[in-house]
Order: sequence, then structure tokens, then C-alpha cells
Amino acid sequence: MKRYFTLTTVILAAGLFLSACENGDENNNEERVREIPVETITITPDQFDDFIRVSGSVEAINDAVISSEASGQVRFIAERGQRVNRGDVVARLDDRVLRANADAARASFEFAQETFDRLEPLFADSIVSTQDFRGARTERDAARAQLDQAEKALEDAEIRAPFNGRIEERMIRTGELISPGMPVVRITNTDRIRVRAGVPERFSAEIREGSDVVVSLRSYGGSEYESSVSFAGSVIDPDRRTFPIEVEMQNPEGLIKPEMVVNLRVKRRAIRDAVIVPRTAIVRDEGSVNLFVAREENGYKVSELIEVRTGTATGPVVEILEGLQEGDEVVVAGMSNLSIGDRLNIIRNESSTERAARLQQSDRPVVTFD
Repeated sequence: MKRYFTLTTVILAAGLFLSACENGDENNNEERVREIPVETITITPDQFDDFIRVSGSVEAINDAVISSEASGQVRFIAERGQRVNRGDVVARLDDRVLRANADAARASFEFAQETFDRLEPLFADSIVSTQDFRGARTERDAARAQLDQAEKALEDAEIRAPFNGRIEERMIRTGELISPGMPVVRITNTDRIRVRAGVPERFSAEIREGSDVVVSLRSYGGSEYESSVSFAGSVIDPDRRTFPIEVEMQNPEGLIKPEMVVNLRVKRRAIRDAVIVPRTAIVRDEGSVNLFVAREENGYKVSELIEVRTGTATGPVVEILEGLQEGDEVVVAGMSNLSIGDRLNIIRNESSTERAARLQQSDRPVVTFD
């Protein structure tokens, strides 16, 4: 009887031990399933704008060094930084001699005109000879030319602005003697500017006049302005293998200054129904490009790594040519701790279109000019 009790006890203990081991294995299996917090996007095809990036330099459309057409002593010159309108006097020379010459030329012309007017009716009545009449007319015409020349020299004593702008440099000072052709001031108007850049020749069939452009300023934290190509050259630079483009745009706040270096995003094409994902979602392996996607498994969403083929990349987004289809859920944040088969705790989900719009709409201001 005692032996029977002992054997029964041993059997029961073994059963309890095995049961405990099975429960422990189940608990261990539960512990081994990791749950990783991630953000995902649901693929919704949308239009994808493909841009190329180039650098350009800024110049003012109206920017000129004004030179003197006369000689003399400088009596007045506008201050640097002064704003002037077209026709305003920016420098004035001593014009006393020039004014005297103009007065003398005017008197000579008036006398020659009176002589001609007196002889004209006499010539009609054949009272004076043809030679005397033609001589009077020649003297009148010569006096008229001398007067025009003297008046032009007098006008040149006042140097005027050819357009609205601002005095950026003064090359002379009050009291100096200058001669014709000598530079006087530099006038610049930055209300409207031009950006020049070179585009690689392989894009010559796609970048045309009218192509959309986003101009990004390096010097002001990347502020952006939208415009379009105003000129696209037809000749390739043989050294750089590029063709020139120009972008003209308004600059009402004066933030864009001549000689600045800016970044240009020139729209190359628009791809319809494109599948796009954030560039940061890409997981690169040896010889392959991959994405983590969410798949249903036993009522949970778990991670799966799939290989994809990428297309054009622009800024923070990249086009996926193969491997994804509409409705797929792609992991876009939290991949650093993610492994294949991990259970996903999706803390945020949005469409791929919404995500791309948020990425491309940075915190930098975008200004649109009509």
C-alpha cells in the first residue's frame, strides 16, 4: 500500500511538472513576440512632380554704370544709397562755359535765320541771285547744327538716371575734373531680378521656356519663391555641357540681391498615378532596395521586408516603380528597431499623398508671384 501511494505521487508530480513546462513555453513564446511602435502610410497613387536641381546666380535686370558724356568739374553728385527715378539728376558738372557756348550758338542761328527769312521772298522775285540765297540757307543750316551741338553739350552737363533705382556706388567726388566716358555712378534696381543657371544637356528636350521653377535662397534659411523659366538657350556650352536658362521674377522685399548664389528646382515632368514613399523609409541591403510593410497575421499586423525598384527621387520622396500597389501599408518611421516578423503597434497612419504633401511643405515660406 505504501508503495502504491509513492508511485501515484510520482505520476501526479510528473504531470504537474510537464503542465508547468508547457505553460512556461507558452509564456516564453508570448514574451518573444516583440511589439514595435511605428508609423505607416497607406499607398494611394498620386501625381509626382519630377524636378532637377541646379545652382544659379542672381543679377538685377536694371543694373548699369552711368558714365559722363561731357568734361568739366563736378559740382554735385547724388549720395550712395539714395533712391532716384528715371530722369532725375544724379550728377551735375560746371556748365558756365557750356551755357555761354549755347547762348552764342543760339544768337548765331537766330541771325542766320533772319537773314534767310529776309532773302527768301527776294529770291522768289528774282531780286537776289541763287548763289546768295543758297549761301544764306547754308549758313542757317550750319548755325542750326552748331546750336544743336551746344545744347546737347549743355544737357550732358547734367547726368540723369536712365531708370528707377538706387545709387549703389559713386566713382567720383564733388570737385573732381572728369572727361567723356569716365564712370560716375552705378544705379541698380532690384525690384525685378534675373537668375541665370546652366542645365545639363541631357535635359534639353524637357526644360523649356515656361517650365515651373522653385528658387531657394541659401542665405535666408532656404526661403522659396515660385516662378518659371523665361529663357532657355539653344546652344550647349562645350566645356560644361550645359545650356543656359534664365528665370525672371519680382523681388518686392529686396531679399534677393545681385551676385547671390541660389538653388533652383526646375520641373522636368509630371508623372500621373505614381507610387511615392518617403526617402527615409527605404532600407538598403547589399544589391537591393527594400521596404518594411505591414501584413495581417492571426489578427495582428506584423512586419515583412519586401524588395522594390525605385525610380525618380525628388527632395524627401522617391518613386516606387515595382513592388508596391495601391492599399499596401508601408512602415515609414520606427524601422531602426524593426525586424522581420515583429508585431506592429501602429501609432499613426495616413495616406502616402498626405505624407508626401507634409514632407514637401517644409517650414520654410513659399512665396508665389503672379
